[in-house]
Formats: sequence, structure tokens, C-alpha cells
Amino acid sequence: MIFQPCSSSLCQFDKAATTPIIFFEIAVLVLAIFFIFYLSRYTKKILLKFFIIAIGIFIFEFITHPLWYNFKMGEWAYVYRDVSWLLTIGWATIILTTTVVIDHLLPKVRAYKRFFLYLLATLIIGLIGETVVMQLGIRSYSPETHQLIGNLYIPLLGIPWGSLYYIPVFMALVIGFYKYWSLVIDNKILLPIKKIKWGRYLAVSVVGVLLFEVMIDAMISNAGLPAWSYIFRDINIILTISWIIIIWLAILFVDKVFIHFDLFKKFISYILLATAIALPIEAIFVAKNIRIYSPSTTENFSGYLVPFSSVPVEVIFVFPFYLALIIGFIKYWTYTFENKEL
Repeated sequence: MIFQPCSSSLCQFDKAATTPIIFFEIAVLVLAIFFIFYLSRYTKKILLKFFIIAIGIFIFEFITHPLWYNFKMGEWAYVYRDVSWLLTIGWATIILTTTVVIDHLLPKVRAYKRFFLYLLATLIIGLIGETVVMQLGIRSYSPETHQLIGNLYIPLLGIPWGSLYYIPVFMALVIGFYKYWSLVIDNKILLPIKKIKWGRYLAVSVVGVLLFEVMIDAMISNAGLPAWSYIFRDINIILTISWIIIIWLAILFVDKVFIHFDLFKKFISYILLATAIALPIEAIFVAKNIRIYSPSTTENFSGYLVPFSSVPVEVIFVFPFYLALIIGFIKYWTYTFENKEL
């Protein structure tokens, strides 16, 4: 289902590319090829790293695509509904370029400090890119997203002020995911974590989960819980803590029981175990109308449900994808804090 061309009844939108959009798409491809070739002198396995970044971006776009629309890019440009592989390549080029350049120029700066420089650089370039796709008529937003952002747009750029939040969160999760897998690709030798610093671990987990929940607020509503537990809009501290506990349990169990697994096997195990715990809980929340999907989200569902539940089958993909980004972010920061050579 994921890699079908966008041709179903749910994908009947304007795909006819204009001449400026075609030139934009060619420019994206040319720049991607140029930077991959140019940056290959500064980092090894450049194509594999580019591919990992693209996977992270596609995961994010797959999860959040009900929030916005990408129109007029041509039939060839779509891989799932209105998710475009060309925009994925564009974002991947931005992340690859900024991370490789900053790592090359500032090799002695601690990894966590460079991470914030990545975010600053990608935010600046991302705002320019978002302005371009808005001006070309490619990007628009769902009704729920419009309701949240209102008519507040950045002067001159013509893009929502919310972009100042969405882009860094998007980039933080994808870069964390990519940097985790860079440890695998580069065969980094990491010191075993002898003593978990729970306060630091909790802070990273809260940041990763909470920021992502704020971003997808327009996709899912949380209702029927005690009034005191809502901390921002309908973001609920009870649900947030629940997801954090699930992720923690999965990570701690795998790290303790499968201590000799390499980073790749551990990562897959984290996701499988956390998904196995989270899906039944999500089914209960949906059945009790605690988790309510927005109209823009439900209209993208196929109508099929997970057997013996009220959960759409698409959630089977969304949960592992969501967990991949969050766990990649959490584990990368954990390794960064515990290994000073990073």
C-alpha cells in the first residue's frame, strides 16, 4: 500500500505540473546530485546516509500527510497519496548538506552543540524552501491545520508562523533518526551505559514525545480525560506519560535482555516490542472515544480495521514509523550524552 502510485479515489487532486514547478523539480534533482557528489569527499558511504535521511523524511511525511497537501507536481512525483518523493529528496539534500558541512567545519565541537547548529541551519534553509513551494502553489494546508494556524503568516515569506515550530521539530526528529543510524553505518564504538541518568533520559523522552504530539495536534484529538491533565490545547499529560512509559519499557527490556544485540537489532526490537504494547492500548482509547481522529485524517483511511478492534489498519504502519523517529531521537541523545567522543 505504501508505495502505490497516487491514483486511488482519495488521491483525486490537481497533479498537473506547471512549467515553473517542472523547473523546480529539475533543480531539486540537480542540486541533490551535485551535493551528494561534492560532499562525498568529506564523509564515507554518502549514498547510504542520504538514503537513511530520505527514509526518515518519508516516515515523517507518511505520518503527518493529513496536515498538508502537495499539489501540481505531476503524476510521476507521488509515491503515496500526495506524498512526493521529490520533496523528500529536497529535504534530504538540506539535511545531508547541513550536517556534513557543520561536522566538517566543527569536528571538535560536542555532538549535542552541533545538533542545535543543524537545526538553525535547516530552519533557515527550510523556511526558504517552504516559501518557494507555497509561491509555486504546491503546498497548502488541511482545514484543521488552518484552524490552528489561523491567518498568521510571516511577512515577505508568506508562510505560516507555525513553520518556525514545525520545521525544527520535523528536523530534530529526522536528524536524530539519521544520526542514530550514522552510528551504525560508521561502526562507531560506543561505551556501554553503566548507570542510566534517569533525569536526563526523562527530559529527552518528554521533549521527543511532547513536541511531536503538539505537531500532530490537528490530526488527533484527546477527549474525555480529567480537565487538570490537559496542558496545551488537547495535549494530555496522562497520554504523554503513557507513551513515554511504553517506550522506556521497550528500550529497557531490550537493553537488558538482548544486551549483545548490535544497534540495528536493538532498534528493530525496540520498535516491535513498543508497537506490541501500544496498539492494544490505542484500540482501547479509540473504542472509548478518548482518541478521536480528525476528518482530514479519517478521510485518508481505507476503511479497513485491525481485526477485533476499532483501529484503522493504517495505524499498524503509523505506530512503528512514529516509534522509529522518537526512539531514534531518544537513543541518539542518550549515546551522545554518555559518549564524550561523539
